[in-house]
Amino acid sequence: MQSCFYALAVFFVFYPIIGVYAAVADDIASKNQQIQEIQQQVDAYQQQIDTIHSQALTLQGQVKSLTAKISQITLELKSLGISISETNLEIADTETKIGDAEAKITKDQETLGQYLRVLYRNDQESLTSILLKNDTLSEFFNDLNRVKTTQDDLKLTIDSIKDLEVSLEDQKTDLESKKADLEQQQGLVQVEQRSLAGSKAEKDKLLKDTQGQESKFQVLVKQSKTDIARLQDQVYYLLQNGVSVEDAVKYGQLAAIATGIRPAFLIAELEVESGLGQNVGKCNRPGDPPSKGFRVIMHSYDIQPFLTITSQLGKDPNTTAVSCPQYVNGRQYGYGGAMGPAQFIPTTWVAYAADVARIVGRVFADPWKVEDAFTAAAIKLARAGATANTKAAEIAASKAYYSGKANCSSGPCNSYANAVQRTAADIELSL
Repeated sequence: MQSCFYALAVFFVFYPIIGVYAAVADDIASKNQQIQEIQQQVDAYQQQIDTIHSQALTLQGQVKSLTAKISQITLELKSLGISISETNLEIADTETKIGDAEAKITKDQETLGQYLRVLYRNDQESLTSILLKNDTLSEFFNDLNRVKTTQDDLKLTIDSIKDLEVSLEDQKTDLESKKADLEQQQGLVQVEQRSLAGSKAEKDKLLKDTQGQESKFQVLVKQSKTDIARLQDQVYYLLQNGVSVEDAVKYGQLAAIATGIRPAFLIAELEVESGLGQNVGKCNRPGDPPSKGFRVIMHSYDIQPFLTITSQLGKDPNTTAVSCPQYVNGRQYGYGGAMGPAQFIPTTWVAYAADVARIVGRVFADPWKVEDAFTAAAIKLARAGATANTKAAEIAASKAYYSGKANCSSGPCNSYANAVQRTAADIELSL
């Protein structure tokens, strides 16, 4: 009867929690559906843009193209907003599960202590004393059975704690990953907002400069081919990270040619990637506190490769700048350590270093050099299939660069790949 009552008690205690988890899952599924519907509209605008680009370059067509691009980016910002909301839900859900697991571990540890105390008392009595203490053999064997039951329960409790600790570690890793995703999404929102503002400004300026006249538009088209200011606008983030327009063009073209991918696509990939790097090169610098040192911010498996890379290049590992991890309320989530303009972590760089060194003609490749960083990014994109030089292949390569999965279909993946394509189209006009 007691066991039945306990089972019912457990059911009613955990049922509301299960209900909360289910509600969160339904909300996440709903947001995913909204993201997919928005992406269909984004794709429709892209088809419209592609159709216009395949036609003769006219003022009317350019205005239509910019209008479609503005609508497309606006939708992508809406999709990113939903995606950020979804990620925040997942973070809150994971934090709740971590809290539940920690509470269960605490409860099981208390139960474990009780079982250990019972077993300790039992160990103080010999079988003879237990036999003499009981009036009948039946009571004696009942006592022995209770001891065995306690031992079995003790083992189950220990196993439960071990399982919960493994689950807790997985949940914490998942939480770090989701917070890193959130940081990327927030960075992508800034990239898209700037792209939206730029497209609106370009449309307004175009209409103002041409005053609706086709002849004036054609003059502007010829001028834009040699307009360095236009290219500077397109590589804004690279400029913020110490890469000049001249270097971006020179090394972008060299690396792209060496690997068989499109130069504008490579520069655009690094431009958007650099835009996401809110903490690029802001840790492990001279004068930074120990909390920003490489041994603190890097994953343990990146430390030795980082030491090897800096040793080969004659750099001080304690003062060579790398990216910071994400910090929320002063607490570190995820890991930092990405190096240079292409933002390769040490373990990833090691996989590309030999090929980079061969192409650039150095004994050791340097992730902080523009030429080497661009070459590494080009190799990575080429390995992901960008050498096909088709839009579909480049989009797949961008998604792989962003998420590790060429077939990623999430809102942020799509927005990232689209942002690279839009940026590449603008850069191509200026090369």
